[in-house]
Amino acid sequence: MRWRRVFSGRADQVSSARQLAAALFAGTGREEDVAVVVAELASNAVRHTRSGYDRGWFGLEVTLQDVAYIAVTDLGGGCIPTIRSEQPGCEPRVNGRGLLMVSRLALSVGIHGSPETGHTVWADLDLRGGSNASPVQETPLAS
Repeated sequence: MRWRRVFSGRADQVSSARQLAAALFAGTGREEDVAVVVAELASNAVRHTRSGYDRGWFGLEVTLQDVAYIAVTDLGGGCIPTIRSEQPGCEPRVNGRGLLMVSRLALSVGIHGSPETGHTVWADLDLRGGSNASPVQETPLAS
């Protein structure tokens, strides 16, 4: 099943998006991981893009299947989202480690779009059970 919803680009709406996603994935055993991914992606949209401006918004799309798809679309502006590297000497553009955390919870992560038109940052989570053995990605998410 697939759900899509648009939220106002306000910080309180990040919590609403997180709660919605957790409720949609109730009983999967990954509801907290889904909530963390949504909160991180939505927070980034509100903090680092035009989504957080007056009249801004962000979109949430989730697909519930064996490999769940979670995506947040922003209004652009700012930088290209990048996973922070843990390698010495690889300084990140942004201070946070949120996308690194998302990459550890997910099978894969990615991005499409541009700073001018907006980005969609997505993550695939395995709902089939077992451990998530995906390696940490050290490359920028831009595709």
